[in-house]
Amino acid sequence: MKISEIKKYDKIAILGYGKEGKSTLRFLKKLGVKDITILDKKEILEKEDGIFYQTGENYLKNISDFDLVIKTPGISPYLNNLLKYKDKIISSVDIFLNNYSGKVIGITGTKGKSTTSTVLYLTLQNAGYKVKLVGNIGDPVLDEIDILAGESYDYVVFELSSYMLEGLIGQLYIGYINNVYICHYDWHFGAENYNNAKKNILEIAKHKVANVQIKEKFSDLSNVRFFGIGTDIFYKDEKFFLNGEVVLEDRNFLLKGEHNRINICGIIAIISQIVADKHNSTWILHKLISGLKETLESFNGLPHRIQDIGTYKGITFVDDAIATTPDSTKAAINTFGDKLGTIFLGGQDSGFDFSELVNIISNSNIKNLVLFPDTGLKIFGDLSTFDFDKKYEFKFRDKFFNIFKTKSMENAVKFAYEFTEKGKICLLSTASPSFSVWNSYIEKGTQFQEFVKKYSI
Repeated sequence: MKISEIKKYDKIAILGYGKEGKSTLRFLKKLGVKDITILDKKEILEKEDGIFYQTGENYLKNISDFDLVIKTPGISPYLNNLLKYKDKIISSVDIFLNNYSGKVIGITGTKGKSTTSTVLYLTLQNAGYKVKLVGNIGDPVLDEIDILAGESYDYVVFELSSYMLEGLIGQLYIGYINNVYICHYDWHFGAENYNNAKKNILEIAKHKVANVQIKEKFSDLSNVRFFGIGTDIFYKDEKFFLNGEVVLEDRNFLLKGEHNRINICGIIAIISQIVADKHNSTWILHKLISGLKETLESFNGLPHRIQDIGTYKGITFVDDAIATTPDSTKAAINTFGDKLGTIFLGGQDSGFDFSELVNIISNSNIKNLVLFPDTGLKIFGDLSTFDFDKKYEFKFRDKFFNIFKTKSMENAVKFAYEFTEKGKICLLSTASPSFSVWNSYIEKGTQFQEFVKKYSI
């Protein structure tokens, strides 16, 4: 929706009052909108003069009274009959994409989108382009809209979650999908809606880029530039290939893991689309690949993403708190292989299938398992007879593990220091969402790092 149209509405509601909702309020006040109501299930303690508030269990009861509703990403449109009001509900992302005329590169994926967005942003910057990073990883997008309207950017890199993509209307210069795993099915009310939300990033894009692993899932899409094994953009023998030629060698790169090599292939695919739009200029290709190389030689990853936080008492501690699905934890285990001695598992139960993860752990050199509720208590069968915060020797598939059930990150770290062999790695990678014990993966990872350093002395 155009800003000029938004100004025509008399009564506007903001649905959800977290970080995005507060940004939307600032935006509407700048536009001069007078009648603004905040709708939120939670009570709001700090209220602004001149703004109406509707909170508590019945916060949606008068939603039909509003001319326009701007929904924040965290609220599912499938809840509370919101779908019947879909014609009057828009999002901050809708507003941005319909009012910014520059080239926007949208990045999504169940895992790896923040790293990919950041590396792409730094690559474009190092290549000499004027670029802005917005969305899921940066500040709320409506905080940037005035800046972007007043300045000329070559590219805007926009990290988009499935929540942001649900029902999104707009246009992207390039749309990119890194991967699609089982995730957020509860919010989207099923796999089909989740997959369609991810697919939407390609449907609204001029140029489409995607991991070949999702080809079958989205087989009805055409003109997609795929990357990965079996395509002309792939990684082999520590080299990155584009159109059958080596464009980059994997030397002195700080990012760990095979999954990050796939992320890099994806960025090369995006580069190929930019170059194609520049008449396949070899000079542009060289400039962008050089920018990517410079980035990879200095960027060692984002916090809580296979983050090496140091070696203490002979044990290396790695924070992969962002790993909230079995697939992401499998990727972390594959990164370190036989070096792993201890792993922290478990969190909120989202109905994941852990059978492949269990097979990998059973065939690994991991000896110590820290298990958090809820899923940690059933990944390896019924452990209800074992007390919390007590070490047990547990036989599983002819292999003995030291197991430690706990709700305490502090006690978990103390256990890791006591039982992890020197020279081995202790990995926080829980394969489940954080909310059974923590408020976020950031809180979980921060606690891990704090206690690792506390008991390092």
